[in-house]
Amino acid sequence: MQEGKTEGLRAQELLKGRIFSPKTWGSFAALMFGVAILVLSLLAVSNPTAVFPKEVAATPSASVSPTPAVEYYLPYPGILPDNPLYKLKMVRDRIVLWLTFDPLKKSQLELLYADKRVNAAWELEQGGKSSLGVSTATKAEKYLEQSANGVIDLQKQGLDVKSQLLTLQSAATKHTELLQTMQERLTGSDQTTIMNTVAETQMVGQSVTQALRESK
Repeated sequence: MQEGKTEGLRAQELLKGRIFSPKTWGSFAALMFGVAILVLSLLAVSNPTAVFPKEVAATPSASVSPTPAVEYYLPYPGILPDNPLYKLKMVRDRIVLWLTFDPLKKSQLELLYADKRVNAAWELEQGGKSSLGVSTATKAEKYLEQSANGVIDLQKQGLDVKSQLLTLQSAATKHTELLQTMQERLTGSDQTTIMNTVAETQMVGQSVTQALRESK
């Protein structure tokens, strides 16, 4: 009887050793990992957000950019006027503009320069370089005016430039919005200069809007 009991205990210990051996635990863990992957895959198909929640967009800081009121996005300005290499960029821009003979392409290029510079003005003002930002803004709006005048002249020649006029209208609205936001934070002569620049930009927008009314 005692001998049979001993054999039974040995069998139980042997079985226990097999079940809880490191090798057995490794297989069990691999199996459970596979099951977990399968479950997550099924959940992702049936309800992706339950497995991969949507990222919540960070609320932009007021110091980065103003709340857009018009669907017109300004291009990246590149190096700013406070960079020693900026003068080379200006020379390059003038050469490219001088070598552009197609009037419509020239107008589009002038608008690009205007957009980049007004965005650069914004970045400078945000960075505490208000006076440099203001002077950059005035140059930007000169380019905008040149672009608008060129397109309006093409319209008077009978060319269909309605698409470009619509782009200019949005650009003038966006520039006005951004400059007015800058104006609220400026003081003294810088504020006066921006106020005058805003008025000029609004006049450009009015000229473009009038040209759109007259377009066929």
